[in-house]
This record gives sequence, structure tokens and C-alpha cells, in this order.
Amino acid sequence: MKSLINYFTRFFIISSLILFSSCERELFDKELILPPITGLYTEISGNINGKLIRQNSPYFVTKDLVVETNDTLIIEPGVILYFNERAKFVIKGFLKAEGTRNQRIYFSAYKSEWNGILFSSSNYNSIVKFCIIEKINPLDENGLSGGISFINSSCTFQNNYFRNSQITKGSLISLLNSFITMNNNIFMNNSFSNNLIHSDNNRLRLNNNVFFNNKSISNSALVSIKKSIFNEVQNNIFYRNIFSEEIKVTESDSTKVLIDYNFFGSTTNDPQFWNFETFRLYYLSPCKDAGNPSPEFNDIDGSRNDQGAYGGPGGNW
Repeated sequence: MKSLINYFTRFFIISSLILFSSCERELFDKELILPPITGLYTEISGNINGKLIRQNSPYFVTKDLVVETNDTLIIEPGVILYFNERAKFVIKGFLKAEGTRNQRIYFSAYKSEWNGILFSSSNYNSIVKFCIIEKINPLDENGLSGGISFINSSCTFQNNYFRNSQITKGSLISLLNSFITMNNNIFMNNSFSNNLIHSDNNRLRLNNNVFFNNKSISNSALVSIKKSIFNEVQNNIFYRNIFSEEIKVTESDSTKVLIDYNFFGSTTNDPQFWNFETFRLYYLSPCKDAGNPSPEFNDIDGSRNDQGAYGGPGGNW
């Protein structure tokens, strides 16, 4: 009898642990809550290539992490990277940080801030997808002109959250002589001394994003486009941001800039999100079927483009 009681006791404890673990995982995935760092982590720094696996996560980046030219770094879904205050992530080679809807990759601060990301002469079309990038504030310029900088590089950013960064010097995202695609992302709760996105002589596609509750400390534009190879800004939603204007263009050749089908919210013009966490649209939202009607922008179900992060061919997340 005693043996039977012990068996059921062990069964109850194990079952409870499994259930708690499952609930905790589900909460983490749905609410985008980053668990606190514990004493169990893998320290990394310096030159790196190969693969960062979830089994060894979380990772603590103590000093600059560098993917050198001709090197490749793959980051598995579910990996968490905590960066020390003066540590930054430098990509000169190829980066594939591709999470999933339920297993996002996190780039966050070990304490309160870190030095950001620099793509430098990285022309391998890196991909950053299903990631959370947060709490950036470069403590020194150190090659960075923004929290996330692109110089002579190419990269695709899709289905990501950029949130809770406070850039006291420069822009959140700075681009120079690069080819960058930023589609179906959410930019929320960021502050910056200049622009949220500063584009100078780039080929930039900025489609189907949400910009919510971002603040320019100097009251500058959210998106600034200077000299342009070709910049495309379409199907985005701008709402409750603090700025001088949403988009400022100083390129004199109008054929090099396309700005259309964006929603500019105000106190009387509400996009009608279900909530301010996922930013999915209420079914009566004025942003439904309001994006570019060209078939190449159609939603995943073949209907006309919905403005915002869940519209277009990349909006199935």
C-alpha cells in the first residue's frame, strides 16, 4: 500500500511539473514575456560562426559578438541572447536568425541596455525573422550611427517586434548604401533622439508594418528618406506616435520614392486594433482591404491587402 501511495505521489509531482512547464511556455509565447536571466547561461563573445542552439540558451554576450566576412551564423528558434551593456552584435558575413511564431528569438539586454546591431559590408542577404529586438541604447558610437545600423549591406527583416529601446543619440534604425526589406514588423514603445528609421542612399522596402507609441525626442520625422536609390513605403499603420511628421523625404527625384496606401491615425482616425500587444485588426477596421490593390500585395487568402503587420503575403503570423 505504501508503495502504491509513493507511486501516485511521484506521478502527481511529475505531472504537475509538466503541466506548469507547458503553461509557462504557452504564456511566454503568447504574451512575448522574456524570462529573467538566471545563473544558468552560456557565455559567448568574439568571432562566431556555425550555430547557436536552443539547448545551450540563454546566451550571455559579454563582449562584442562578430560574424566575420565569409562566415555564417545560424540562430535556432527559441534562442535567447542577453547582451552586456557595451556589447554589440556585428555581422559582416551571413546571419540567419529565423524563429517561428511560437519560438521567437530574443535579442535583449543583460541589465537595462546594450550596444545594438551593426551590419557592415554584409552583402549576403541575411534574414531576421520572428525575433524580438529590444532595450537597445548604444553607450558609445563605436561604428554605430543607430541602434541597428546597416552600412553597405543587404538583409530582410520580417515578422519581428522592435520594442522598448531608448536611443539617446541617433536613430533607432540607420541605413546607408544598403538593400533592406522590412515587411510585417511591429515597432512599439521606442524613443530616439533623431528618427525611428533614417535612410540615406538605399534601396528600402518598408511595407505592412505597424508603428505604435514611438517618440522622437527632437520632434523629428519617424521615417526620414534622404538620397534614394529607391525607397518604397506602403501599407503601413502609424498610430499614437510623437513626431514632427510621419515621413520626411528630401530626395528631389520623385521617381525614386514611392509612398502610398499608408494609414495615419489620429484621435479621430482609429485603426481599431483588437489590442495593443499583437495589433491585429478588428473586423470593422478601416485598415481592412485598404492596402495596395495590386495582386502582388494580396493577403495570404488572396484578398486585397490589409494595412498593418498582418497584411500582404508575409502577414500569416
